Amino acid sequence: MLVEAPRRLYADAAEGVPPQGGWLVLADMPPEVDGRHGEPFAGDAGRLLDNMLRALKLHEGGVPVHLMRLHRGVASGQPGGPRPLDEAFAEHAAALAPRLVLAMGPLAAQGLMQSGEPLGKLRGRVGQAAQLEGVPVVATYHPAYLLRNPVDKGRAWADLCLAAAQQPEAG
Repeated sequence: MLVEAPRRLYADAAEGVPPQGGWLVLADMPPEVDGRHGEPFAGDAGRLLDNMLRALKLHEGGVPVHLMRLHRGVASGQPGGPRPLDEAFAEHAAALAPRLVLAMGPLAAQGLMQSGEPLGKLRGRVGQAAQLEGVPVVATYHPAYLLRNPVDKGRAWADLCLAAAQQPEAG
């Protein structure tokens, strides 16, 4: 598994907010090309991800939100290209010092939680990532999966509420 460098979401709203201490969203990249225009997600999956984060008011900029994309595949070796999960995630996580990680999709959840359990068994509870001692990890369904399986949107919302409950109230 390979991971790309994180991208800050809602940067305009978060002007002046330090990048540390917020949410880190680690999301599987589906086999089809997504983000082909330089955006973390494109199309309906991107709109759904944005709606999910906006429903939690994360777009308002008070809490920094970063997105890292996780790929299956072989490292390209190019500077700035995807790197192995353990190496890249540990480096980026140390720099961002997130207070919560939201793992979207089975690769992200299994990779972070170092588990072979299916996503259905990892979601719905707070876990830990070996690379981030004391930082809660909440696993949930990927937006592309939810578009194909809308019956699971309620479970995904419950996961997002669980994630939000891990965050102390600001100010």
